[in-house]
Amino acid sequence: MPGLRGWSRRAGAMLALAGAGLLALSALAQEDTGPADARPVHVAPLTGVIGPANAAFITGAIEDAEDGARALVIEMDTPGGLVDAMREINLAILSSQVPVIVYVAPQGARATSAGVYILYASHLAAMAPGTTVGAATPVEFGPASDPPAAPQDAPEGDSTDGEVQDSEAEDGAVQDGPAQDGSGEAEAAPSSAQAMRNKVVNDSVAQIRSLAELRGRNADWAERAVREGVSLTAAEAVEMNVAELIAPSLDALFQEASGRTLTLVEGREVTLDLAGASIERVEPGFALAFLQVITNPNIAFLLINLGFIGLLASFYNGLEPVTAIAGLLCLIVGFYGLNTLPVSYAGAALIVLGLGLLIAEAFVASFGILAISGLAVFALGAVMLVDTDIEALRLDWRLIAGVTAALGALTFAALFYGLAAQARKPVAGRESLKGMEGRVLEWSGTQGFVHADGERWHAVSKDALAPGDPVVVTGIDGLTLTVKKTS
Repeated sequence: MPGLRGWSRRAGAMLALAGAGLLALSALAQEDTGPADARPVHVAPLTGVIGPANAAFITGAIEDAEDGARALVIEMDTPGGLVDAMREINLAILSSQVPVIVYVAPQGARATSAGVYILYASHLAAMAPGTTVGAATPVEFGPASDPPAAPQDAPEGDSTDGEVQDSEAEDGAVQDGPAQDGSGEAEAAPSSAQAMRNKVVNDSVAQIRSLAELRGRNADWAERAVREGVSLTAAEAVEMNVAELIAPSLDALFQEASGRTLTLVEGREVTLDLAGASIERVEPGFALAFLQVITNPNIAFLLINLGFIGLLASFYNGLEPVTAIAGLLCLIVGFYGLNTLPVSYAGAALIVLGLGLLIAEAFVASFGILAISGLAVFALGAVMLVDTDIEALRLDWRLIAGVTAALGALTFAALFYGLAAQARKPVAGRESLKGMEGRVLEWSGTQGFVHADGERWHAVSKDALAPGDPVVVTGIDGLTLTVKKTS
């Protein structure tokens, strides 16, 4: 049946062509989507106090993500930190070529103070259940410094040139504007300290409102977080358009974020496709980990004191080089760590004064007065050293007490050793002969020769002596000993 065989051949050829076409289309589809699907999502932690080490790590993580990641997720849990470090992180996020997702996690984490600004700067803000965000009031001025309230008659977000004046009515409500006393005269203008507080708060308000407007988030709540220190739970943050979504895990975050279109630098839009993406965790290297350790104020303070003790030990041991080099290294590293922190010059000066008084005690006979004064001044300077109300940046009082006690113990131990050395009789030279026992070799009247300290000495005595009598040296004049007979 030639016709049937021909038809079969044609059908087989058509099926083969169709199969080849499907394979080609499949290969093209894989070629189009393969490289994009292979890119991971980088995840970098941002925990603890935000400082120079955190800022360097996050900016480096953003640069690495730009080289081949779909997005960068910053897992954040922070009580706040230094303004300069926070701004460095925000500048890196705002200029990033890759989407940056800030994820407040794990459960129980917080985005407080500087963390609020970083959350607002992110392209996508997410929070895990049980987390909080808020309390963005600048705290460098102390807890007793109330931030100025927003003027009621001014447009939201406008500053008042740092001259907002608050007065409390009898019922506790805050009234803005110049208050009138009984005579109708306005109260005095705010002090320079209050004016500076107003400027800092207003600058912070302007900064966070600009971030909110850039990302389309709640600018009014952001201003309240700065002026009033308000906070929100994760659910409230999403409801009030402070964050975009809640996700209990990274996988859930990727599912929820996929399909969202984000606007990057220069208006470039990117649609997220994170579902099923692999995770590549980014951890700080040794150099950044070391920097994070030494910028801890407690570590820096301890290094400086160890360096001081090392130099003193080297000085008292004839400038012994190993101890001197170790002390210098500790001082250099400690001062570098403190240089990155808001240090009070008054506190630093008191510490130097206290150490100077401890050194002076070794050269001035003050019966411990200089040492006790030095320890008190040193402890006061240590309390004042770090000028901030961020609890995590303040020196631990237990460390201050321990270092002060150690310095006191070393100082009084050195004093005791010095006094004991002064009380001991000389062990070398002629003065060492006093109290030494000997025996008469020759004697005539009031003078003769004795054997003492293994040598023959000329001696005088008021006692009647004879060769062989035991004597003890009571004095020395030139090369002549004064002796007396012993029983």
